[in-house]
Amino acid sequence: MFVSFGEPVQQALEDGADHQQMVTVETMHSVADALKLQQDEKSVNRGLFGGKLHGRWRRMDDKSLLGRIYEDKMIWQPLYQHPPTVLKAMGEDRVFMELEGARHEGIVVYSTSSAKLLINWSDGEVWTKDP
Repeated sequence: MFVSFGEPVQQALEDGADHQQMVTVETMHSVADALKLQQDEKSVNRGLFGGKLHGRWRRMDDKSLLGRIYEDKMIWQPLYQHPPTVLKAMGEDRVFMELEGARHEGIVVYSTSSAKLLINWSDGEVWTKDP
């Protein structure tokens, strides 16, 4: 059996209150339920498209390294002197970001000819993911 204690227990311990009355307990009926909960928690933490976009990205036309995507952010190369930019998923194959006041939308595709993941941005720029 899997037992998890929620926030009221922590709060009761901090407040010195009678925590026996404030305990919330979640009981899983099987190991399968516990494993599914673990998987759900991991996938929530994996960011865009279940982590498929995580990694280093380059501009396709000149192959320059732009930075890396981790969780839901583009972490730019230091040469760009720009803080991380939040990326947001729009459906299963689209992302957008606000960059210097402009909204950029991208379509994520897999190129069979180059065997790479690409993002085709609305401004015409194409990013390619390093293997």
